[in-house]
Amino acid sequence: MAVMKQDINDFNARVKRIKNPRNKSYYDPDLGMHIPKRVTRDKIKKVNDEESFLGKFIVSMIIGGLAMMFAQVVRIRYFALPGESDMIMVLELFMAFWAMLLLSTLLDRRKLLERFAQVAGIAVMLTAGHNLIWRWPEAMAYVYTTEHVAQVMEATTQHSIVYRGTVFGL
Repeated sequence: MAVMKQDINDFNARVKRIKNPRNKSYYDPDLGMHIPKRVTRDKIKKVNDEESFLGKFIVSMIIGGLAMMFAQVVRIRYFALPGESDMIMVLELFMAFWAMLLLSTLLDRRKLLERFAQVAGIAVMLTAGHNLIWRWPEAMAYVYTTEHVAQVMEATTQHSIVYRGTVFGL
């Protein structure tokens, strides 16, 4: 499909058609409709499928959970650090917040509510993330290490929450 080459005369003719007092509207190819000349461009809204509140919240929680999972993988697989120390937990949280900021910037999830949901996702992953290991132990052995998966399955129970080293069953 070839496009006809246009020059300044074609542009001026288009402007003249738009400014013609008998012309009440002009065709906007981006919107695919005729726009009245008296309506300002700011009032014309393009169709934008807004996401729901719950959808934004869940996606942002997943971003936070993935950031915490990334921090745990780095701690376990690459540094081989045990998770009992408070200092190691602070470093893991720092790395999770760094990954959260990076992911949220890349995915354009930087509003206050979305940040709150990302922090909630980090908290959920911190307290109940071991349930993913109980659900898919073989897959999580690839992500983490087999030793870590065995240690988590030995120390926790299925459908539980870990808070400050204490396991609470649900």
